[in-house]
Amino acid sequence: MDDAPPDPKAPSRAAYSDLDTRQRRRVLATAALRVLVSLAVIIGIFAVIPPRDVADGNATTGIIVGLLLLIGLVGWEIYRTVNDPYPEVRAGTGILVLVAGVIVVFSLFYATMSVSDPAAFNVPLGKSDAVYFTVTTLSTTGFGDITAVSGSARWVVTVQMLFDFVLLVSLARVFVLAAKTGRARRAKGL
Repeated sequence: MDDAPPDPKAPSRAAYSDLDTRQRRRVLATAALRVLVSLAVIIGIFAVIPPRDVADGNATTGIIVGLLLLIGLVGWEIYRTVNDPYPEVRAGTGILVLVAGVIVVFSLFYATMSVSDPAAFNVPLGKSDAVYFTVTTLSTTGFGDITAVSGSARWVVTVQMLFDFVLLVSLARVFVLAAKTGRARRAKGL
């Protein structure tokens, strides 16, 4: 039997639910900081990409790159959730970051479509209008003040609605599974 005291520098194997109040606050503060930094990066990227430049280039390429980056972000967040010492907390923060990523990607789509085809929507969309439209579509609110008019814009909105539905249901399920997997790995000492 090994009676050596535990190494204080070794990572804790305690589950989040087993932590005391101070330790939980520290874990949550770290998670909140991670979310804030991630959101700052995502919003910063959104702020520096002008829709006109995307529209002047190949918009399809921009859309594909945006979706690939979003898929990469999903993969990264799932990987980090499975390997995090507190996967339940990481799953929650991962969902927040991914929703922000979805909003940014679709907002850039809509702003770019509006620049390249001013008749795509009933009003011209700047970045803030595109974010507003994306969020109202994501939340299924749909006030009707901004509407897709052209067939291509309606297809993109339809894709977003389906994507949002699948994303929200799937992400919730995937992150719960990733958290359970992380917890099981931790229990086995991996």
